[in-house]
Amino acid sequence: MKKHFALKQSVLAVALTLGSSHIVLAQQAGATPAAPSATVYITGSNLKRTEKEGTQPIQVITTKDIRDSGAATVTELMRQVPSMGSDQNIDSNDPGFAGGVSTASLRGLSSTSTLILLNGRRMTPSAYADPNDGNSTLYDLNSIPLSALERVEILKDGASAVYGSDAIGGVINFITKANFQGVEVSARASANDDRNFKRKGANIFWGKGDLDADGYNVFVTADVSDRDRVRRTDVTDIEYDTYKALNNRYATPYGSTSSSSPAFYRESAPGSKNFAVNRNNMADRLVVRTNCDPSKQLVGSTAMGLAATSVFIGRTFCNFDSSPFTEGTGDGKDASIMSRGMMKLGASMKGFAEVAYTRTERSYTGVPINIGQAVTTNFASNSVVDPFQAVLEIGHPDNPFPNARASVGYRFENLRGGTKNVNENTRLVTGLQGTLGTWDWETAILYNQSVREDTTYDRLYLPTLRKLNSGTSLAALAADPTISHDVVNDNKAAILQWDVKANTQFGQLGGGAMGLAMGAEVRREKLTLTPDPLLGSGQIFGLANSAIDGERDVKSAFVELRTPFLKNFEMDFAGRLDKYPGIKTNFVPKVGTKWTVTDSFAVRGTYARGFRAPALTQVLPGGSQFFQPGIYDPRRCQNDEVTPKPGATEVDCNKTAGGVGNSNPDLKPEKSKSISFGLLFSPNSNMDFGLDFYKIRKEGEVALGTAAQAMKNEDSNPGVVQRDTNPVNLLIGADGKAIPGTGPLLLVRLPWTNQGATEVRGVDFDAAFRKNLGEWGSFSAKLNTSYLDSYRFSENPGDIEHELAGHNAGIVDWSLSNSIDLPRWKTSLSGSWSLGSHAFNASVNYIGRVSLERKYDGAETYEKPFCHYGTRKDPEPNRAALNPNYEGTFPECAVNSWTRLGVGYTYTGFKNLSLNVNIQNVLDTKAPYDPAYGTSTSTGAPLAGYNEGLHNPYGRYFQVTARYAF
Repeated sequence: MKKHFALKQSVLAVALTLGSSHIVLAQQAGATPAAPSATVYITGSNLKRTEKEGTQPIQVITTKDIRDSGAATVTELMRQVPSMGSDQNIDSNDPGFAGGVSTASLRGLSSTSTLILLNGRRMTPSAYADPNDGNSTLYDLNSIPLSALERVEILKDGASAVYGSDAIGGVINFITKANFQGVEVSARASANDDRNFKRKGANIFWGKGDLDADGYNVFVTADVSDRDRVRRTDVTDIEYDTYKALNNRYATPYGSTSSSSPAFYRESAPGSKNFAVNRNNMADRLVVRTNCDPSKQLVGSTAMGLAATSVFIGRTFCNFDSSPFTEGTGDGKDASIMSRGMMKLGASMKGFAEVAYTRTERSYTGVPINIGQAVTTNFASNSVVDPFQAVLEIGHPDNPFPNARASVGYRFENLRGGTKNVNENTRLVTGLQGTLGTWDWETAILYNQSVREDTTYDRLYLPTLRKLNSGTSLAALAADPTISHDVVNDNKAAILQWDVKANTQFGQLGGGAMGLAMGAEVRREKLTLTPDPLLGSGQIFGLANSAIDGERDVKSAFVELRTPFLKNFEMDFAGRLDKYPGIKTNFVPKVGTKWTVTDSFAVRGTYARGFRAPALTQVLPGGSQFFQPGIYDPRRCQNDEVTPKPGATEVDCNKTAGGVGNSNPDLKPEKSKSISFGLLFSPNSNMDFGLDFYKIRKEGEVALGTAAQAMKNEDSNPGVVQRDTNPVNLLIGADGKAIPGTGPLLLVRLPWTNQGATEVRGVDFDAAFRKNLGEWGSFSAKLNTSYLDSYRFSENPGDIEHELAGHNAGIVDWSLSNSIDLPRWKTSLSGSWSLGSHAFNASVNYIGRVSLERKYDGAETYEKPFCHYGTRKDPEPNRAALNPNYEGTFPECAVNSWTRLGVGYTYTGFKNLSLNVNIQNVLDTKAPYDPAYGTSTSTGAPLAGYNEGLHNPYGRYFQVTARYAF
């Protein structure tokens, strides 16, 4: 998809854009194109240039590339870019904190390090507060309608010196059509050969006026689309049989042991609230009701995916079949409308405006909620409230034990599960541009707002749920209309920005006039996350929430200088100052150079520093709450981290408690250094080759600290740790009195800190070929390939940085929490042949294998690497127990490579009508099996069996599009 720039102007064929993107060629049927300009603006610079490739590596995806790709959305288009990492968010399933959003991650450096522009200006981050590493800033690709795009420019180089924060890994500039005249309508439909993953959509364009002839142009475009929900059991274009065999899934209808036929757990000792049951005592302490239809009764076994230690092994229970609630893709509805216009305001000035509105709706089904015998943490907006544990007193109508209290596992099957996310994005831009003397200038005001309403259906209302412990029966509780509540949270993010910039040419060097650009920018960023009133006040069972309200002002200034010292040698210099509240003024420079050795060969390179300012979610009070398992509580547990102190329990040595990111006003920006070196070769007018080497190192990455770090300073930082204050639960001192501040953990506020580093190094190779075949038409081909030579990551300063490229990071180094898949090779090859009204295209997309071997555990290097999945062999550490037969099926211990062939055909022989048929994955190659995405037995897990960051389950996929121009 890369449009490689030739060195000779005679063979150049590119269209690049100004910051407001008004210098664009609109090559649509029925449209009158604008006259080509002698100068262009390239993403990554504010300097005008003649039409030749500059010092930085830029990939251009044209309208034709978009059509031939078969992509139905911007997200699908970005997944085909070889330089894209697998750590982007995909909105097919509900991933929790980032539900309903899709992002991009260049070089696998996360969405926070990939800046997204629309027509040369920033988008607002969406209204999310995801505490996971690399997700603090989420630019939602769903808010960009694919049908409105003229092209996409991907700057695969650090660009903080031009654009500021978030551009460490690169910049993606989505450029919409402009200066459109006429009317065009289109319709599209797609599905795979099983008639699944259906999509349909329609689009209309209307434009009027020619900027040069009439002094104005205005156009409006609208698009609607819809995608169908696909049940997980209907997703078969993966290694389905392997998935079922190795993960023990769908061999039976088993979904969960928790159903509306309850299981009761006897208290171990009076008043202990310990209802844990194991296989040694389950005969006396576990009662399971089987009052369900016989067809739902199962006998527990490891073939279902149950652990060998499960108390349901060999026991008859009423199964809850979760398969109807799990899905390969959730239901989706999208709508957008955009209008852009420009008007001459005299001989040397123009006014322009852009208005856009998009709405995306994602609905995900989920299993009805259940309760278990364990203690459940309950959250308010900025704290935790009284936890809940089902305790059935002696004599309770459901308690089967006449002489002991009981707890219960029960699913409210009459309630609805699942979530819905609705994101609405409004964008307004208005400005002026013109010429004053030798200066070209532009100024604009941008307002971009993202509003998100997320709904979680039928969550348990605590005041009603607590009636269970007061004697209300389970049947009466389930029938109570007040037992559940649809939790609706309202969230909003926005930016208001004013910018001004100007450029000129002056003086003369050996290669021509120097170029100078400078500008300034003032931006206000706002984020408000408002939880549902019942959730914020702590009246909803076991649901974490997000609560933030704040803003900040950012001031920036930049300067760029181009110095063509010789006709064949030039250098570019750039620098930017950014001032964020509480952070000293930040300056980052960039320098680029290009030496045209001959007419057919050139060398280029860049060196840049970059930065990423902490996100609003990391510097404002509040944030997203979550559950933290495996906490060692030093106040209630001995130093051996296993033995509880008197009055505590074993649970305190392996505690699950609430967590939330603790704002840190002392955070510093993440810093980066990037280097690129490229070779450009154009042996003739038909062929171009490019080879770019890159290295990016990012340090001081902002991430959540640990509970252990937070609890070290518990006394000196009041409020960081919240404990149960009930005197009954406090530890008892030697004097027999309760010790204040020793209650069980309820909440730990984890500090956001600058920690760790990522270094990535690799090579991009691209080639372009075009040939006029005379009476046989014309042929063109493009090759883009990205090789990941090195990927190193450390979570804390001083940690050993092992080589992770070609592996799953969190498996090859078992100490890492980052589990990104890092294939070394990703390649895209496409070709097209046009003859009269016929156009044929074909493509090949390749993604390399990913090793699942374990080699390291932090500072420890294993004597012999071994497969993480399979049966343990001495002296290896523990493996993934749920996949004991993996090695026998996959002796190479790797996620296999994946190659897909696509074909397409376009016919334009009808007047004003064009028809396109595209078939992706013609050979129906199944998505490779990845055990990391299939071992969970949780009913809330996607249970995919494949990594959707690298692969998709569509199989052979057909898309038909018809366009008609009036």
